This record gives sequence, C-alpha cells and structure tokens, in this order.
Amino acid sequence: MPSPSEMPIKLFLVDDHAVVRQGTREMLNRNPLFTVVGEAESGEDLAGLLRLKEPDLLLLDINLPGKNGLQLLAEIKPQFPRLKIILFSAYADPQYIRKAQSLNADGFLSKTISEQELQQAILTAIQSNGVPIFSTDIHDKYKSVEANSKESQLTARELEILSHLAQGLSNQGIAKNLCLSVKTVDTHVANLMKKTGVHKRTQLLAYAYENGLV
Repeated sequence: MPSPSEMPIKLFLVDDHAVVRQGTREMLNRNPLFTVVGEAESGEDLAGLLRLKEPDLLLLDINLPGKNGLQLLAEIKPQFPRLKIILFSAYADPQYIRKAQSLNADGFLSKTISEQELQQAILTAIQSNGVPIFSTDIHDKYKSVEANSKESQLTARELEILSHLAQGLSNQGIAKNLCLSVKTVDTHVANLMKKTGVHKRTQLLAYAYENGLV
C-alpha cells in the first residue's frame, strides 16, 4: 500500500458510460484517501494513459467498445505488474469470473455494491499480496463455480462413494450398500484422495463439505 507520504491512492477509471464514470469519480474523490487521476471510455491507448498518469489501481469495466475488459486485462497486467487491476462490472457470468482469475485480476466487483464497499475493496486490494478481492455476490458465484469445477473432476461413482463416506460408513459398509467389492471401494477412496490432494479420510470429508460436494 502507498505510504502516508504517497497518499492519496491514485485511481484510473475505464467505463464506456459517462454517467457511471462521473458517479464513481465523485464518490471516490469525496474520500481523501483516493484521487481519480484519469479516466477513459474504452481501452484505446490505455497503456499510454497509464504510463502518463501512473495510477496505483485501475478500475476496469468488462463491457467496452473495441477490446473488452478481459482482453485489456490480459494486455495491461504484464506491462504494469505493480498496477492493481479490479474488474468493476454489471456482468457476473461465471465464465468471466474464471477468466479474470486466470488473468490474475486483483479483484472483481459488482456495480451493485455500496460506496463503502467499493472504497473498502480498493483499500484491501492495495494492501493485499496477490489475494483477489470479490464483492459478496461475485464471491458467492465464484465459490459455486469452484465447487462445480471440483465436482466435475469426480466420476459419478466417486461422488456416490463420497456421499456414503459422509454418512459415516466404512469401506466395507459402502461395498455392501453398492454391491461392490471392498477392493473396488478401496480403489475409489484412494482415487478420491489423490484427486482432492488429501491423505486422510477425515480430510476427505472436510474437503467434501467445504466445497459443497455432499
């Protein structure tokens, strides 16, 4: 985070709606911790503007004319590795969340958040060490996406066995219920542990509950 002598935090806004930029700029400039040093309605010559204005954080919309926010994130992040980039969008499609994560976005915020939530998210992003910041609604969707992704890595039989494990059944009990050999169940449990990266039965159950798999 900038030191006290470097405050306020310098922000740059990219949004194709002038009224959104104006409202966001006025809202942030009311707080002495922030100053909006520049804005743009598209990504045209964004790299040049960032070099000129030298912001600490870029607040970037996704739906833009020309290159969209995700394309700009992919271009800008390698050029400005110290610049924090937060996607600020009305679009919270799971594919956008995944793509933003893969491109090392520093955050993903919904435009429905409050003034206080936006300001706190910016402060947290500036202070964080590579941990992305999500608004609550985006975070909930992201967790759902993660859970679905992890579930898709497991076979239907593995999920069935995981469900039985969650009921407290032994491998012998599961084998009896599913009309399988104990050796087959042992193999499935071993595969579950390998796929989830755990080494104990209790850890496997904890993983399943934490990720909504049972």
